Order: sequence, then C-alpha cells, then structure tokens
Amino acid sequence: METDLLQQIQEKSLLIDWSNKEINISTPVVIHFPVPSNHPRYSKIKSYRLIVMKIKNYPLSETDLIICDEQLKQYLPEKVANFPHIIFIEAVEYKTKIMSEVSMLQKTISDKNYKRIVAIGGGIIANIASFLAEKIHIDLVHVPTTPISMSDASIGGKVRVNDIQGNIFVKHVYKSFYEPSEIILDAQFLNHLSDEQIRIGLAEVIKHALYQSPLLIQYILSDIFQPFTNKDSLLRAILWTADLKRICLEVDPEESLNGSYKILRAAHDISDKLEEQSGFMLQHGMAVEKAMTEDIKSDIEKSELLVKIYQKLGIDSPASN
Repeated sequence: METDLLQQIQEKSLLIDWSNKEINISTPVVIHFPVPSNHPRYSKIKSYRLIVMKIKNYPLSETDLIICDEQLKQYLPEKVANFPHIIFIEAVEYKTKIMSEVSMLQKTISDKNYKRIVAIGGGIIANIASFLAEKIHIDLVHVPTTPISMSDASIGGKVRVNDIQGNIFVKHVYKSFYEPSEIILDAQFLNHLSDEQIRIGLAEVIKHALYQSPLLIQYILSDIFQPFTNKDSLLRAILWTADLKRICLEVDPEESLNGSYKILRAAHDISDKLEEQSGFMLQHGMAVEKAMTEDIKSDIEKSELLVKIYQKLGIDSPASN
C-alpha cells in the first residue's frame, strides 16, 4: 500500500509543469493545500491557500500581532513597519528557535488578546510564530520571505522547535502541527536576497526536483532558470515546488515511510545530524544540500544530476562525513 502511495505521488507529479505558465511578480497565483483530518486544525479549517500578492495590500486588524525577522525591517512597506503590534526577532537557529526563548515569548503575548499572528520571514520565523499561535490558540498567516520558506517551511503546518541541553544540541525537540489559514507570497522579498541566500534557499526546490520531478530537474538545468538575475524564473521554481508538495500532502498526508516521507524527509535525517553537530551554526539549507550528496551517493544517475545542478548554481557540496 505504501509503495502504491509513492507511485501515485510520482505519477501525479508528472502532471505538474509550470515551465510554460504565465508568471510574473504580480500574478495572482493561488495553490490550495489540504489539512489532514488527524491534525488539530482540521476541526476549524479543511484547507488553506498560498496566494501571490503584495503584503502592502494585505488587510491587517488591530487584533493582529506581527512576528517579523529584524533583518527585513528596511524592506517592509510603511503600513507594516509602523504597525502598532509588531515584534522584530533575530532569526538565529541557536538563539531564538529554542524552547526557552519561544516559551518566554509566549508568556509575554499570552494575555494580550491577539486573534491572529502574521509571520514575516524565513523558516525560523515560521516555526516560532507557529509555536506561538498553537500555544495561545489563535489564527496564523505566513508571509514567507526566502525560497526555502516559500517552497517548504510555510507549507504543511509543521511546528518545530530546537533545544540546547548543556553541550547537546537537539534538533526539533518539539514537534507538532498547526496549519496557517493563509500563505501570502510577496515576491518582492526575493529582490533583496544575496546570491548566497538564494543558493542556500534553493535546497528544498532541488530536493523536490531530485526526488519527485524530472520535469523540474530539466527546468533547473535549462537556460531559462537564472535565479540570481531573473527573479521570475526563481518564483516559477518556488511555485512549482509548492505544487509538488501539495501532491505529497494530498496523496499521503501521513508521510508513510515508503510514501511521501521519501520525498518530504529526503536527506533530512542526515541534515538534522549535521545541524546538531555544528551546534546549529550550519544553516538548514546548506545542511540539506550537503545531506543530499550523501543520501544519493549510491544512485549514479541522481548523483550526476545533482552535480550538474550544484555546478550550475555554484553550490559547494562536499559529502558529509
């Protein structure tokens, strides 16, 4: 049965092709994601959407709380930057995405009567905001600002928090699920990323291509895909990846070991260990990119494809030891 699930995912993935879709920074693209029936949010929402729109046009309420990466302050539209209920956070894996910090933040906001958290940032901010929204039982909106959060971290409802116990670094000591009501993808944030941030952020795009979609591999290796100079081509790859993740969630929301787990968690057991060994100094995207090299080393065809992708994008990929 689980083998059939993986086959179903692969077959449906062959139908996902964003290579010729009309996409630009202002395209109102919408992708809908299911909430699994065994997740806590299912009683309130059955699905949520990712929509491409400008954050400056998104309606905010006086009962909203914005949790934002402090590095993004200069790039926010005025109405967001000056919103009365906004908390800027240093998005650092070993500083802010740990149990002691998120628990302290929870205490400071739990009695403020907020009705919704709007998370603006990458995967670390998404995880922190999801934890807070879950704990105080309020609504959640993700505004992902990096390729890795746009294509992965904001989707699927995963809540993950680390811990540091003496000299022991524990990746995802807290695990739960709390889906957002909506994901707002404002592609203007892509314009402010360095080439290195884009390289690191493409980890999940490459993962879904390598483990799920030969068509996406072709696109990544084509001359059309120029993520450092053509942000429309980067946005297309991100939306393509999000759509592939939708297939995984629809066919096998349980992440069966021989089903969607083989895609969604591909190379992540290795990358988690790499991050722990680094004391959370190694960024998640870099860890995944290194881990994929190790994970597929016995698969000559995949290994050759990965080398080509990394060479094109300028990604250094020494095998993990």
